[in-house]
Amino acid sequence: MSFQVFRAIAVALCAATLVAGDYQLPATVKTCKRDNDDYSSCLRLAIQEAWPTFIQGLPDFDIPVLDPYYIDFHSIEHASGQLRGKVSATDVRTYGLAKARFLSVKPEMKDDFFRLEIDVDIPKILIDGDYKAEGQLSSFKIGGSGFFNISMEDIRSTWDISGHVVNDRWVVEHFKLAPTVGSMKIWFSDLFNGNDDLNRAALVFINEYWPLVYRGMLPKMMEMWDLYLSEFVNRFFSKIPFSTVFP
Repeated sequence: MSFQVFRAIAVALCAATLVAGDYQLPATVKTCKRDNDDYSSCLRLAIQEAWPTFIQGLPDFDIPVLDPYYIDFHSIEHASGQLRGKVSATDVRTYGLAKARFLSVKPEMKDDFFRLEIDVDIPKILIDGDYKAEGQLSSFKIGGSGFFNISMEDIRSTWDISGHVVNDRWVVEHFKLAPTVGSMKIWFSDLFNGNDDLNRAALVFINEYWPLVYRGMLPKMMEMWDLYLSEFVNRFFSKIPFSTVFP
């Protein structure tokens, strides 16, 4: 074998090693054997212990810092009951995900289909940013822009994550959740183009009847979360073999 051929093989092997090494599980992410008698409890503890690592962000997996979690732009349209309109938000930051507590994990493997149900409790979440809105609240026309913040307490949810395992990769097809919220407070600076009286009235209304508004918006938000979160977690699972994460 010529030196050139040997060198080419050596270079190829080194390159393959580097590529494979690009996507190693972080050292703080523990794994659990699927044949473990205490598999569910092991997974719950492993996720809880690894959560600070994910909160800090994983640049190699295109996962940003999660607390605060930053979104540069988002828009949503709503038409239900007395509230109809479109709101766009910019420079949005979400605080509180670092305090998530993972209460239970239920894994299910059937043929090539894998599912995780994760019960999560978050004591408090604060969201703030800038907004622009247009629409109608009851008989009042909405149109304004400014700053907003939303605080929520006692948030509980089940993360229902599922998808097929293809070529030793878990392809997440759905990430469903429908959070329950214990309490919520909403504030916005100018929803009626400078009319402070209407703005105060709207704040009183929305903070009094937020459960009704939240329930009306939840189905649309669940669809949005499913699409966004499925893509988000696939950034991680597409780069790590299923047999490595769930041996």
